[in-house]
Amino acid sequence: MAASAMPGPRVFVLGNFVQACCWSVPRLPQPGETLVATGLHIEPGGKGLNVAVCLQRLGAQVETLIGCGSDAAGDTLLELLRREGISTVHVQRLAGASGWGSGWIGADGRNAIAVYPGANLLLTAGHAAAARDAISAAQLVYGQFETSLEAVETAFAYAHGLGIPTVLNPSPWQEASAALRSSTGTLVVNEVEAQSLLQCTVALPAQADACARAIAQALPALWAQWPALQHLVVTLGALGSMGFARSQTLACYAPAMAITAVDTVGAGDAFASAYCSAVLAGHSLAEALRWGNAGGAQVASRAGVLDALPDATGLAQQLASGAVPAVQMLG
Repeated sequence: MAASAMPGPRVFVLGNFVQACCWSVPRLPQPGETLVATGLHIEPGGKGLNVAVCLQRLGAQVETLIGCGSDAAGDTLLELLRREGISTVHVQRLAGASGWGSGWIGADGRNAIAVYPGANLLLTAGHAAAARDAISAAQLVYGQFETSLEAVETAFAYAHGLGIPTVLNPSPWQEASAALRSSTGTLVVNEVEAQSLLQCTVALPAQADACARAIAQALPALWAQWPALQHLVVTLGALGSMGFARSQTLACYAPAMAITAVDTVGAGDAFASAYCSAVLAGHSLAEALRWGNAGGAQVASRAGVLDALPDATGLAQQLASGAVPAVQMLG
């Protein structure tokens, strides 16, 4: 009888759920303009949900604290989680509607998104406190800002106190509280969020060296403001991604894969999931960026999100194919 596979690492995700509706359009509309869409795609979504599903597919054992309404959309969430093998113990069915999201996807792959949070914002510190057993069993805790901030703060404080790594995607962007800055070990931000976070201009895609220098100059203030922070990861779209460590002076720069972007919605969530999977596997910051780029590219090169999220086999094949560029050190 063959030996059973070893269980994967445990991850706790501060999740969120929105019933997502995405329209394909020739280009993003201007204010006051009406465009005729060429396609419509409806599926369960949300940054936290995407990460929970992707991490599970990549081999982790995921627990997620997530809120939904007592409506048909909430039923859809529960069905999806069960199908993906993710525990529903900490799914909170709350008063009112579930979250909803709308996205516009241009022919060039760029997107614009609006989200109604609904039940996601009804999660409380008490809900996070009730999940302490799951948090304490995790090897990594992941959070984002499409859910209740007090739930994220409570979970991160508890995890950090136990020495469990915490990874935060502060999106949609807003200033983080002192409590969250004191319990976040890794920040994953895109170029727009990086500019707000660092109060600096991120250079154009063709200028990787200039981009690294601009970010590096802002890092001393960042390290001071975020005392627990050890790593800053910046995703830069077609440029790729960069990683900065408190313990080193050089930036890790991972050039992007050469792809034709079809739909970039969810690419950042796939990047974050693959990055976290690499960290959980014990890889370096540089290698984790390569994993992240590979995961993000897989989603960006396909339509939709859930069906495009990578699994462990697909990600491994992509990394072994030679299509993911090597990491460079910039100073």
